[in-house]
Amino acid sequence: MTQARRFPRRDPLLLFRLQTDFAAGLAPAQIAEKHALSLYVVTQALRRDGNGRVPDPYVLSRRERERGDTTLVYWIGFIAACGSVFDGPNPTLVLDIDTDDLSHVHTLVEDLCDGRPGLESCQSSTRGLQVYIRDRNLGRLLVRWGIPGADRATEAVPVDFIPHGLMSHFVRGYIEGGRETPPFGAGRVPGSPKTVRRVVLAGPLDFLTALRGSLPPELRRSGSVSARPKGLAKLTFDGESAGDLLRFAYRDATRSLPRAAALQRGFTAANRV
Repeated sequence: MTQARRFPRRDPLLLFRLQTDFAAGLAPAQIAEKHALSLYVVTQALRRDGNGRVPDPYVLSRRERERGDTTLVYWIGFIAACGSVFDGPNPTLVLDIDTDDLSHVHTLVEDLCDGRPGLESCQSSTRGLQVYIRDRNLGRLLVRWGIPGADRATEAVPVDFIPHGLMSHFVRGYIEGGRETPPFGAGRVPGSPKTVRRVVLAGPLDFLTALRGSLPPELRRSGSVSARPKGLAKLTFDGESAGDLLRFAYRDATRSLPRAAALQRGFTAANRV
C-alpha cells in the first residue's frame, strides 16, 4: 500500500528542501513546479517563522555554532520525547510530564519563548499531567523541526537535523523527556551513575535506528532496537552500556532536568579525576 503524502506543513524534510532550493536561487514558482506543489504552499513554507531565540533546522545548519545552541538542541530532544504540536491558527505545544517537573517547563519557556505565552496544565485520565504552551511562533518552529502531532508512532524529528557536535545534548534531552522509560520514567530520581543499569528511548522504529547510527561506534554496537506490533519501538542500553550512554549524554551538559542533578554531579566528579 502506498503511504499517503504528508501535508507539506507537517513534512519537515520537504520544508528543508524548499528552503535549500530557494537559497540556491530558484524562484517560488520554479520550486512549486519542481515539487508538484501549489505556489501558495511554497510561499507559506518559505515564510520566516521565528521568535528570535529558536532557529529552524535550515538556519542552524547554515550558520556558525552559537553559545545557546546546546540548550536549544537539548530542548528539541526533550520536546521530541514528551511533546506534541497541534497545528492551527495558534499552534499549541502539549507536554506530558511528571508532576515534579513543572518547574523545568517554566525553564523551557524562559529559554525558548518571547513575551508571555499562554501556559496551562491539566490532569488527564490517560496521560497524567499535561502542560499546554500556546505560543504561535514557537509552535510553528517546532513543526519545522519535526515535533510530532497526534501521530507519535510514525512522526519524529529527523536525526539529520541535529549537528553531529550537538548530538549528546539532543540525546540527553530525549532521555530526560522519557516519561515512561528508565532512568527517569515514573518519577524516578536516579542516584549516582553506577546505579543506572538500563536506559530506554522510545519512538518510531526508523527514528531510533537513525539515532543509534548517529552515536559513537561503541554505543551503536551496544544499543539494541526492538520493534513492537503496536505502539513505539525501543532503543535499549543495559548494564555497562547504560552508563556509557549517560556518560556521552552528560558530557558538557548545559541544561538538564532537576531530577538528574545526582547523575550530573557524578559525571562531573569523575571527569575531574
